[in-house]
Amino acid sequence: LLIELTPKRGKRRFRQAIYDSWDSKCAYCGAPATSLDHIIPRFRSGPSNRNNLIPSCQRCNSNKASLEMEAWYRAQDYFCEERLALINAWINQEVIDIYALINNPVELKLA
Repeated sequence: LLIELTPKRGKRRFRQAIYDSWDSKCAYCGAPATSLDHIIPRFRSGPSNRNNLIPSCQRCNSNKASLEMEAWYRAQDYFCEERLALINAWINQEVIDIYALINNPVELKLA
């Protein structure tokens, strides 16, 4: 089944995939997520790529604002070392640059 992706639909699927990866829960406190937070804020030139966006509840997103994530998070009553480890793993995950892959295709070898 081939689904034509419009830019709007592509953006919606991109955002939904991030929510799905976190079970639609705030990465910081575990409440239901209502927005995506830029880990490195756009104000500080943070990109809008997958590694820099995590689901957040409105309270955490507005409270964090443009502060440095780890320092802000450690100061919260609900700070959790395990959640911080998950956030850091998310930040450091390998990302495939689809545009680079299209311009420089790699031959796939199947066993």
